[in-house]
Amino acid sequence: MARKSTIKLLLVNESDNAGEQLISIFRNAGRVARAHRAASAEELFTALKDKDDWDLLIADDYHPEIKPEQCLEQCKKAKLSLPVIILRENSGNLAELFEAGASDVIDPSDHARLCHATFREVSRHNIVRKNHSLSEHLAEAEQRCEMLLDQSQDAIAYISDGMIIGSNQLFAEIFGYSSPEELDCLPIVDMIADGDQDKFKGLLKNQLKSDDSTQFNFSGCKENGEHFDSHVQLSRAAYDDEQCVQLTIGQQSNGGENAVSMDHDPATGLYSHDYFIAQLDSHIKQAAAGTTISTAMFISIDQFGSLRRRIGISSIETVIIDIAQHIQSHTQQENCLAHYCDDGYTILLSDTGIQKALELAEALCKSIEAHIIEVRGQSLQCTVSIGVVALDGKASDPYRIIDGAFETCEQIRSEANNKHIGNSAKIHIPERERKSVGDASGDIELDQMLEEALEDNLFSLLFHPIVSLRGSSGDHYEVLVNYKDENEQLLPANKFLNQLNFQATNTRVDRWIILEATKLLSAERDKGQNICMLINLSAHALHDDGLIPWLSVALKAGDLPAEAIAFQFDEQDLNNNLSAAISFAEALQKSGCRLSVNDFGSSDEPIKLLKHTNANYVRLSNAYAEQLQSSNDTEALKAMVSSINENNCKAIIPDIQNASALAVLWQIGADFIQGDYLAGPSSEMDHEFTDIA
Repeated sequence: MARKSTIKLLLVNESDNAGEQLISIFRNAGRVARAHRAASAEELFTALKDKDDWDLLIADDYHPEIKPEQCLEQCKKAKLSLPVIILRENSGNLAELFEAGASDVIDPSDHARLCHATFREVSRHNIVRKNHSLSEHLAEAEQRCEMLLDQSQDAIAYISDGMIIGSNQLFAEIFGYSSPEELDCLPIVDMIADGDQDKFKGLLKNQLKSDDSTQFNFSGCKENGEHFDSHVQLSRAAYDDEQCVQLTIGQQSNGGENAVSMDHDPATGLYSHDYFIAQLDSHIKQAAAGTTISTAMFISIDQFGSLRRRIGISSIETVIIDIAQHIQSHTQQENCLAHYCDDGYTILLSDTGIQKALELAEALCKSIEAHIIEVRGQSLQCTVSIGVVALDGKASDPYRIIDGAFETCEQIRSEANNKHIGNSAKIHIPERERKSVGDASGDIELDQMLEEALEDNLFSLLFHPIVSLRGSSGDHYEVLVNYKDENEQLLPANKFLNQLNFQATNTRVDRWIILEATKLLSAERDKGQNICMLINLSAHALHDDGLIPWLSVALKAGDLPAEAIAFQFDEQDLNNNLSAAISFAEALQKSGCRLSVNDFGSSDEPIKLLKHTNANYVRLSNAYAEQLQSSNDTEALKAMVSSINENNCKAIIPDIQNASALAVLWQIGADFIQGDYLAGPSSEMDHEFTDIA
């Protein structure tokens, strides 16, 4: 299924919080949106200059400087096709707004209609963009045709319905005519020898359906009846707004024979390595644009090294040429077949899906296996391994695609009982190249990395049970997050996230964690489970003013009580961002959610932090449990738990490794315990809690 693109919004509204609410509305409707708010008329003017950066402009009446009518006027002056949606409670005279260029006028409370209108206008705007791009491509093609006719050193003609509708002087001279006008409306097949006419007709017919060029060796007929051998390249073109086929005949050598085409390999007569790469690159771009479905094959001769040693370097070329001719005889003319390297051939299959290509590859393996090659009186039989790869637009480097197909050939051979005789075909599924953190140039690319990582399911949630020592109501879990690195190894997500040095606040992962965790929590509570969660968040969340309002929407959507969730931050993050932490804690308290402090007790005066934030839970540093279990020293832990209780907090003691610590922890007043001795993290919230109070 195709990935839905991110909606890029230009906002003229009251505040960034209002923008976050809009983004939440679209996210709940299943679309990702990014927004930029124009803070002033000058900023709006500057933003509109970058018209390709926006999919939609949304304006309301609450911006302190800019009115929606001004937005419409600016777009009109700039001659932009950017759709504009006005949010207005009392619509008034709608006709004036629509005449001024508004795409729609919507009541801000009508979220369903807002989503529908937004998706409709974004889709329409994308169509306008595509039409504009197609118009530019058409103009370029027409200009190219004129340039080729006037300046090209090659002989060129344009064919429509089998008739010549345009040509240049050189083309006319090759066929013995004095001027291009003499060729107008002549049937092109009359200029082809009888033996080549049927094949040429088929190529002409197929060429209009293909974006690839096709090489054709033929015998031509001059006006005086004299025949000559040449080669022509057929490709799709447009001439005078008419779809046609362009014929290009390369310059001839002084000896009267055609010069060797740089597009062909002189040894085998197939397309050359460089020509194939150019064609592959073109098809990759078309696949990325969604205009074609193509497949590439790499055909590798099995045991080529030992075969060359056996028959000699001078005879191996005979094998290479013979197999090339055999593949060519079993390959349709319109497909791009190339001699890529000594023992490797490549085929580019246009308009061919991966399964059909695999069937063709398997048939080719059987055909080559049955084929007999005669080399200096010796009969040989060879086998090949074929890697098949779909061009889906995800991989952009043609060399990496071919390398991937070749790796599949090697894999086929290695799996064939180590005999190095593959004689089989297999689909190669390329991995998307992940950009390393060091390659990212700024916040935008870093955020794109996060978005791709989330869409590729590289982040996953685990739930670590927290067991009550005091018979507290409800089952408690701490939500942990893992990240799958490039080696498919799972590691705590904070090790990866700490490498992303965002300059601005970014809570993409924090919001994903909240959404996924609350979604699962809602499902469990619907089953009758009374579960509470401690959700770990990054320091960025403390600076996100829109997070709490957005959270209220998420809780409402999941029908969750606010007290079922506690957000947990590291003590160091809270101390390093104390002002933001105090504001966040106050907003969190108003929402009804709770606050938890992780790795508590590491700072010099940790209790001061509790007084500032009014935290509800405290998860102590592992060092306290280690000291207790290694030396039975309870004094420091007992004093800390007492201070925590005095500040109306519940103390969680983590990293419990044995049963002997339980009685001690109960005596010193700990509320909760956690550790692998009790239960380790799990992907499910299925721990059987028992009352050990």
